[in-house]
Amino acid sequence: MSADMVRQMVSIGWVLASDVRDPQLLSAYEAARHRLQAMLADQFPQFEWQIHFWERRTFPPRGALPPLDLLEIGVQEKLYHGWDYAIVLVPNDLHPRHRPFVIGVPSSALEVAVLSTARLGDSSLLAERIVGLALHLLGHIWGLDHGDGPMRPPEDPLAIVPEPFTNEQWAAILNRLKETADTRLEEERVRWGRLVFYWRTLRANPTSLLADILGYAPWRFPFRMGRLTAAAAVSTVFLVLTAEAWEVGVNLSLWVESIATFGAILIAALFIFLGQNVSDVARETGWREQIVRTQFVLFSILLIGMLFLWAVLFLLMWGILLLLPRDVVSGWASRPLDWLLLMRYAAFMATLGVLAGALGGNLEEEDELKAELYYDEET
Repeated sequence: MSADMVRQMVSIGWVLASDVRDPQLLSAYEAARHRLQAMLADQFPQFEWQIHFWERRTFPPRGALPPLDLLEIGVQEKLYHGWDYAIVLVPNDLHPRHRPFVIGVPSSALEVAVLSTARLGDSSLLAERIVGLALHLLGHIWGLDHGDGPMRPPEDPLAIVPEPFTNEQWAAILNRLKETADTRLEEERVRWGRLVFYWRTLRANPTSLLADILGYAPWRFPFRMGRLTAAAAVSTVFLVLTAEAWEVGVNLSLWVESIATFGAILIAALFIFLGQNVSDVARETGWREQIVRTQFVLFSILLIGMLFLWAVLFLLMWGILLLLPRDVVSGWASRPLDWLLLMRYAAFMATLGVLAGALGGNLEEEDELKAELYYDEET
């Protein structure tokens, strides 16, 4: 067979994380694995598909489980076995964050999904429903939004059926799979320093990285993290009424204020990234392209989120300043104020607010922050 005819392999881990002993349920899981592999091979014959079954059996098969713990198990097994993706199966319910119940949680940042069969019924159609839900979760991991085919939102778990991806979805997935099937940097027989390895990882697929970052809508981050945004807003509202803050804010040079703004946004993102252990995506030593990509995506989400937090605070301060009596604030600043000075002071307040928000971000529960960053959605 010629080199151009050799199909690249895409591997998926099929991880059972609960101590399931029911032979009927185990048979459904196994049937779903084979059916899923057949469907993917039929729709994407350009690749050689392998779905590996692995038993972890960490949890009892009863009681609700936190999806975050299951995602971390999936990441550990994915990296240990060298899989491209992993789906973690449990018969348990999943702890919901925003919905009445959850049957799946995909994470494109981790390239792992959690699948619960608790609400899929126990009929002869269970295996088919598992396949349909697995296709939906994989679609999110591959960057797809809700739409037709398997990406239709599964509002009724008992109505889930496996469907092929549409032509548009197929094209988007194909591009992602071509990147996935390429040889990972750690598999190449080349010795690199850490910085070179990081640089080559980020340079390898910049379009894919950008798609993952934008897929998380980081501009909505300030509205999702209540304590972070509240700490930032309260601090800025308090400082806007102090004369000392006015004296400092309106007398800073434009260059100093610009450097302070960008520095504060970077420091705030780093403070949360390291302080909340967001960078610890797996208990894995050594250099891994998957880990570097995930860390870069998560930090970029935080960085863009802090930038939009600054923008929200700037608009908030600008609105408040327009409402304050001009003669009063001129007295606080000890100088006449024009529109430019008011905008610069609003920017100064927003910068201080971002730093306060970073402190507020570390008041968030670590698992809550990680869930906000890791989850694509609660299915």
